[in-house]
Formats: sequence, C-alpha cells, structure tokens
Amino acid sequence: MIKHLEIPKFLVSRRYISAVIAFIVVFSVGFMLIYQPFSLAVWFGTGDMLRFSFTILFYILAIAILVCSRALMYAIQDRVSLTAATYVWWMMGENLLISLLYTLITVWVFPVEDISLPEIVTRALMCVTLILAIPNGLVSFYAAYRTKCEELEATQYQLQRLGEDYRILLNRKEHELRTAETRPQVAAATPKMIHLYDNSGTLRLTIDIDALYYMESEDNYIKVYYKHNDKIASYMLRCRTRTVEQSLEGTSMVRCHRSYIVNIEKIRLLQEERRLHFIALDDESIKRIPVSRSYYDSVVASFDKLCRHRG
Repeated sequence: MIKHLEIPKFLVSRRYISAVIAFIVVFSVGFMLIYQPFSLAVWFGTGDMLRFSFTILFYILAIAILVCSRALMYAIQDRVSLTAATYVWWMMGENLLISLLYTLITVWVFPVEDISLPEIVTRALMCVTLILAIPNGLVSFYAAYRTKCEELEATQYQLQRLGEDYRILLNRKEHELRTAETRPQVAAATPKMIHLYDNSGTLRLTIDIDALYYMESEDNYIKVYYKHNDKIASYMLRCRTRTVEQSLEGTSMVRCHRSYIVNIEKIRLLQEERRLHFIALDDESIKRIPVSRSYYDSVVASFDKLCRHRG
C-alpha cells in the first residue's frame, strides 16, 4: 500500500525543502558535537586548521548534495509519481552519497589504523542516516499533519456548503409549491461555485466565490485562502496557475501579482507605500497583498467598476 501512497504535497514545496535543509544543518552540528567523543572515526573539529578546513568542506559538499537532490525532486514532481516508497528510496540515496563522501575524506585524509574500511562505511552510513532521518521524519510528520488538517477543514466546509444548498433547495421547492410558479430571481441568487482540480484532473475543492478571498501561487502549487466558520482557512492545491485561472473566468477573482489572485469583492482599500501598491482585504487577519505595476491598472479598473455597481 505504501508503494502507491502519495507523499504530502507540502514536502515538495520550496518553503518546506528550504526548512528541512536548514533543520538538517543545525541538527547535524549539535549531533556531531555530542557524537564525536564516542567514535574513533569522527574527525570533525576546530582544533587545527586541517580538521576545521575539511569540516567546512564536508558541510558545504553535503549541503550541495541535499540542495541538488531536492531541487531535482522539485523539478520532476510533475513528471514522476512521488509516492511514499519513492520518497524513502530518494532519502536513502542521499544518505548513501553523503556517507560515501565522509568515508572518502576519512580514508584519504584522516585514516584510522584500528578500523577497517567496511566498518568506517558502516559507521558513516549509520551516523548520516541518524542525522538525516530525524529532521526528515519530523518535517514529514508535520507536513502530513498540515495536509490532513487542510483536507479535513476543506471537507467540513464542503459538507456545510452542501447542507446550506440543500436547505436553499428545500425552501425553493416549498415556495414553488405555494406559488405554483418558478422564480428566475431565486435561481440567480444561488451561490457561484468554483470547482478546483489538481494536475491529475481530480476534483479537490468546491468553494463558494463569496467565501473565497485570495490565492497564492508557488510554481506548481496554489494556496487557496477562504473563510470557514468565521476564520480564514487554507488549502494547498497541486495545480498550475493557468489551469486555476481558467476555472475563475467570469468571476470576481482578479490577478494582481505574478503570485496572487484576489477576490475584488473582498477588497477594503488600495494602499500606496513608497511607490509600491498593496491590497487590504476586509479581514484584518489577512496580510496585505502586493500589486505589481503590470496588473495595477486592471485591478483599479475592476475595483472601480465594482464600486460603481455597488453605488
């Protein structure tokens, strides 16, 4: 079952990749300081220039391996199915490369007479695996937790929305039975629903345009921000921005920046600060959203049109 289990989408976002690499660097320094007195094969240290230089060199090369590995993972995520099994094998490959790097430096620069090469490789692999496994495991659990929380909240929203739509339908039918006629204006008052699909074509979220505040894009991911139970919730959708824009045609959603699409009906005011423009939405818990110069005129035109319509 794990072979076909998709990894949490947070794990292949740039923010989480950067966080896990930084976590690994900090954690590894503390780990090696504790582990060093208990192992003959550990040459890390700052006691002399040679050890200090190779310590820095090893860290730079190890980080380079991690960065290149995660960058490759990020680049191929749309072309390769990143299942849990694939992710585990990928992490094992990183462990092996860094362990071999450590072994080569140990054998060539800091040889230990009492320890054989297989034993050095084994100790290096065990040490590197521990250093990488703990941060990777913690971040993976957190990413899975965040994903499940978003999916649960989105499911609760949609169930609540279905309940409200069902009540609207019952009220409409009751009204039609009383008047024996269909009211066109009642049908027009039905909420505008937006259907959001992921890259595989699977429907992930159906949301009322009146609940939608803004979207933030990050390459192959879209973060959807909407209101649920009087608070702002979010949902990360693995989808290209262009695909989402097609779903938003004819709605009040307007692109204001390369990374942002906002609901103009939720705009409280447009701000200018040091020749930069920002949008403040009608919920104070939401950060200000930047407006780029290339989209400023279209946003202002859409906002003015909305104001005239309201007025």
